Amino acid sequence: MKRTRKILIYLLTGVMLMMSLGGCFGKKYKVMHDGGFSSKKTAYRAGEKVTLYYEFIATDTDYTFYSNDVDMKQSYDSDHGYVFTFTMPEHDVLVQSYSKNSMVWDPNANREETEEDWISQIKNGGCEMVFDYYEATVGTVGGDGHDEFVLYRKPNGVMLMAKYSQWGDAAESCRACVMTDSALYDCLELVDKYKMRKWNEQDGLAITGAAYVVKFREADRTVRVSSENMPEDGQRAFGEIETTLAKYWRIYGPKK
Repeated sequence: MKRTRKILIYLLTGVMLMMSLGGCFGKKYKVMHDGGFSSKKTAYRAGEKVTLYYEFIATDTDYTFYSNDVDMKQSYDSDHGYVFTFTMPEHDVLVQSYSKNSMVWDPNANREETEEDWISQIKNGGCEMVFDYYEATVGTVGGDGHDEFVLYRKPNGVMLMAKYSQWGDAAESCRACVMTDSALYDCLELVDKYKMRKWNEQDGLAITGAAYVVKFREADRTVRVSSENMPEDGQRAFGEIETTLAKYWRIYGPKK
């Protein structure tokens, strides 16, 4: 009896040891973000508690934090700023921050460059694309063509918007202006609203006679979603994004 009991103890000890080792050497998953966050580690095992801090808080700025991958709990303390916690799932996690200047923005303040300067900088690769909306019509009686709104970030942080248009046999036109960051944040909020990051993970609806594409920068990658695999309410998502960008273009775009 004593021998049997010892064997059971050894077996249980071995099982517990294996479980412990499995936890120590299990696969780790990355926590990715677009800057501003800090944590003790950059990779965690499934089931571990993750704590992120966001300390770079500017005055006169409104912040929004979001993750499509996990349900984050948000709090705030004077030592760490914003504090986020969640349980690590069995995949990488992306956490994003959106910031919007709460002061009234004046696009004409300290303006020294011209529209020709901005177009030259864009075409020569001096700016980074951060959001792109493209709409094309094909096979129609009125003729094929496309319109496109693109938001760019200059190296000095200034946002530009370019509007491209080409219809029929005409050459593609390009106009540009300085743009408020709110245009980008409003578009990203619509991306979140319609869960557009998830579209590429499922079969969707395709439409004929038109094509819609949205691209945006996220951490160190470019995400692309299109009407080739959009859900039933996908056309509404594209429509709201186009309406949003067109509104900002009417307000801040060239007047002649």
